[in-house]
Amino acid sequence: MTKPTGKPLSGVSVHLRSWGAMALAAGEIRPGADYGAKMNRVLAKAHIYLLCRRPRFSFDPDTFSYDGNTVSGDLHCMADGNPLSIHFGFPLALAENETNVALSPSPYHEIRTLDADGNCLRRISAGGLSQHPAIIAEREALNDLEVLYVGNVFGDGDTPVFDRIFRDAPLQHLLAELQNALPDDEVIVYAFEYLPYELVTLPGRLQHDGISSADGIPAGERRFLSVRDHPLTERQKICLAQAGLIHYFRPAWQETGDRMMPHPQQAAFTACESLDISGLILELSTIRSHFRLHTPHSALLPHHMTIIDLSDPAERAAFFAMPI
Repeated sequence: MTKPTGKPLSGVSVHLRSWGAMALAAGEIRPGADYGAKMNRVLAKAHIYLLCRRPRFSFDPDTFSYDGNTVSGDLHCMADGNPLSIHFGFPLALAENETNVALSPSPYHEIRTLDADGNCLRRISAGGLSQHPAIIAEREALNDLEVLYVGNVFGDGDTPVFDRIFRDAPLQHLLAELQNALPDDEVIVYAFEYLPYELVTLPGRLQHDGISSADGIPAGERRFLSVRDHPLTERQKICLAQAGLIHYFRPAWQETGDRMMPHPQQAAFTACESLDISGLILELSTIRSHFRLHTPHSALLPHHMTIIDLSDPAERAAFFAMPI
C-alpha cells in the first residue's frame, strides 16, 4: 500500500464487460491463421483466455460412408462417463482437384478430402461438426464448457491472441498437462476482448471497525489515489478482469496452473490496490456463440455477471494478493 496521500475510499467501482470472443480447440491453434478482418481485429485486442473442457468427439469408422454426394456416419464421445453416439449426414461436393473422402487415422478426429496423390486438401473435424445447429438443437449440453483455468497473455501491438498462446511455452505445457489428465475431453481455449472500463458509483466505503492495515494505519484513515486522476492502464484493466474471473469461477485447475505459469503482470495488478476502487463489476458473455460456461462454483449461463466488494480490508487484501 502506498503512503496515505490521497482520499478515503469512495463508492467508485470499475465496470468491465467482455465484447468479441473466439473459442478454438487447443490442438487447432496455429500461428498466422487468418479468421477474417473482423475477427482478426478482435483477436489482436484479446488478452484474457479461459481453458475449458467439453467432450472429445471422434468419427465411428464402422458407420462412416461417402456415396459421392453425401457424407454420413456417427459421432462418438464420452459424456459424463457414458458413451454417446450421434448420427450425422450432410452433402459434400468435391472440388475439381479432389478425388476422394476419407477419415484420418485413429483416433479418427477428421474427415479429409484428398487429391489423386493422397494429399489432404480439406479437413472437417469431429469437434467442429459437433457444432452443427442440428446437433446443438438435439444435444445442447454437449456445448457446455467447464472453466478450468483463467489466464492472460497481455501483449502490446497487434499480435493475435492465439499466436501469443501458441508461442507461450509454459502455457503450452499446461495445455499438455490438462489434455493428459482429461483423455475423454477436448480442451477449448476461449479468448475474450474486453471493452474500455467504465467508472460507476455504488454504495460502499472502506469498513473501519478498528482493524489496522499492514502499514499500521487504521483502516478508516487510509488514503487512496483517485482512479480518475490515475486511470488504469490497459495492462491493469486486463489484470483486474483476470482476477475477477478467477474470484468468480474458482476454476479447478487455477492453483495448479499458477504454479506452472510465470506472473509478469503481478506488479501492475498489485499497484491497483492503492487506487480508489471500492468494487469491481465484471461481465462475461458467450451469448453470440453456442457455448455456456460453468464451474462447480458458478451457474451454467451464457452471460455471467458478478459484483466484487473491495471495501472490506481483509477481502481487499486477499483479492490483490491473488497470483496474476
